[in-house]
Amino acid sequence: MIRLIIHIICLAGCLALSSCGKEVAQEELIQSAVEIKLGQYRTNQLNECKENAYRNAEDYVDSLLVAISLETKLDTIPKASKPDRPPKPLFKNKPDSIKVDRIYKKEE
Repeated sequence: MIRLIIHIICLAGCLALSSCGKEVAQEELIQSAVEIKLGQYRTNQLNECKENAYRNAEDYVDSLLVAISLETKLDTIPKASKPDRPPKPLFKNKPDSIKVDRIYKKEE
């Protein structure tokens, strides 16, 4: 039991001595954080640039395809012809059943 305690104390001592080996200055921490942020910024900018280039290329290719299709008329399905007009219906003439009086009467 005493040997186990001595081994644990020695192990803890070794860990404590090895952790105190190198001191990290505040400026080194700041510099490493700035480098990480710059790396992230560069990758974000590169990704945005790629997306923008892909978007521009897609618009350009689409406009080329539209221009080519307008010239060649890729539509192979013919349009249906217009149907014939139906004959005009026959209307019955009804006589007027109302007599209208003149507004201005001539004096005789």
